[in-house]
Amino acid sequence: MGRFSKWLMALGFLAFILWVIVLANRGEVGQWFGFIRYLPYGDKLGHMVLYGTLALMLNWALGWRALRWGHWAQWGSLAVALFAVAEEMAQAWNPNRTLDGWDLAADAVGLILATGASVWISRRVESTPGSAQH
Repeated sequence: MGRFSKWLMALGFLAFILWVIVLANRGEVGQWFGFIRYLPYGDKLGHMVLYGTLALMLNWALGWRALRWGHWAQWGSLAVALFAVAEEMAQAWNPNRTLDGWDLAADAVGLILATGASVWISRRVESTPGSAQH
């Protein structure tokens, strides 16, 4: 798959997450995603899946690039981690949102799982003869 397609998918997923955030900020997320309330830990699973998927997609779009000091410091995961922290902290000033450390913990679990998957995939890509990383 081409680089443009990878970025299109990653940025499209980011746009979806931004749409969900806007709905939540306006107090309208329940109209679209009310079913999550009926799932055990649905909100936390949503955080894990959304931020983990975004990190995996960004790592993929970036060609599994990592900081020089180790595969575990994937650039996409780091960017999503900063975004997640900023978004969660911003909730403190929105009357329709609740600053929740457990949400941030769920984001972290999703990021850790996605980073682990990214490292595993990047090592498989590197070990495949004739494969291109990008």
